[in-house]
Amino acid sequence: MIRPLIPALGVAAASALLLSSACVSEASAQTPLGNQGRQVSKTPPGKTPNQAAGPATAEAPSVPMPESVVKQAERQLEGNFPAMARSGVGGQVQDAWNDAGEREGVHTFRLCEDCVYKVRVREFMATTIILPEDARIADIDLGDPAGFQFKVKAANKVAVRPASYGMDTNLNVYTQTGAVYPFYLRAESFNSKNVPDVVVKILGRETEPTVESQIAALPASPEGERQEEKKGPEEPGDGPDKPEDKAKAAVEALTNPKADDGDFVRSIPFDPSELHGWNAYKLWGDESLRPETVFRDGQFTYIQYGGKWDAVELPTAYVVIDDIDELVNSRVKGSTLIVESVAPLITLKSGKQFLCVQYTGGTRS
Repeated sequence: MIRPLIPALGVAAASALLLSSACVSEASAQTPLGNQGRQVSKTPPGKTPNQAAGPATAEAPSVPMPESVVKQAERQLEGNFPAMARSGVGGQVQDAWNDAGEREGVHTFRLCEDCVYKVRVREFMATTIILPEDARIADIDLGDPAGFQFKVKAANKVAVRPASYGMDTNLNVYTQTGAVYPFYLRAESFNSKNVPDVVVKILGRETEPTVESQIAALPASPEGERQEEKKGPEEPGDGPDKPEDKAKAAVEALTNPKADDGDFVRSIPFDPSELHGWNAYKLWGDESLRPETVFRDGQFTYIQYGGKWDAVELPTAYVVIDDIDELVNSRVKGSTLIVESVAPLITLKSGKQFLCVQYTGGTRS
């Protein structure tokens, strides 16, 4: 009955009627009783069942817990956690100190007006430079303030420290007398094979001591032992009657002490006629410490460096007693190191360098 009505109603009306019929059929299909009780398919029109459901999701298989994880959890429950390896902890000990002697790390120079003092510094360590005792630091110039630091610790002491290694610079120290102490600083690492200079000493004085300064340095007399001033005129033979005579007498007593009765201390005059031993010494060791000549007298051994003196680092003298090196007093006169011993074997040491000086001559009658 619908088809004959289409021409009469027109195209628009027919379309509306057909849409209305489709909606009724769809509504009937969505009810249990519609379309004679048939179940309605949930697949949209134009879609296959697989396209409607979307891609299939595979179920992940279960993975067993590793035994190492279980054991680690058990240890952690008991408070046992592994140590952490962190950078900068350990492994920075300098092996060069293992076999270093007790005097290594302390370097001495003689005061020199036209010398540059070479100093070996090290990262993570400070080096103290000690000027002559009468020096008074007035100012300091540092070539590389970014790579090195310095700090004045006392009137004649300054400490320097490098920020890293593989660098060098200079340090000029000015004192109140107008003297300039030029230092060359070289920074080495913690694993360097060289022992660094922990203390650097410069021996000598900027000015020669005066009589007045030596008298002022004398210790005061203990209380109760001071001599009272004589109120009357001095008798002849009482002593010097002028202040300058008393000063000279005091200095003479210091420089050339006279032994009291029963005292073993006595002055030993120098007698050139007693010198002997030229060409009677055997030397072996480091060539840098080898002198030009060695000789002796009845009390001392004279080790003369001559023109080599400025290039030699001042060594320390030892004598061999019962196969053991024992420190012996020594002093400097010009370019000669005077060792206060005539032992047959003397050892000179400077850092790791050494020189053996053996007397091969006979006893002089």
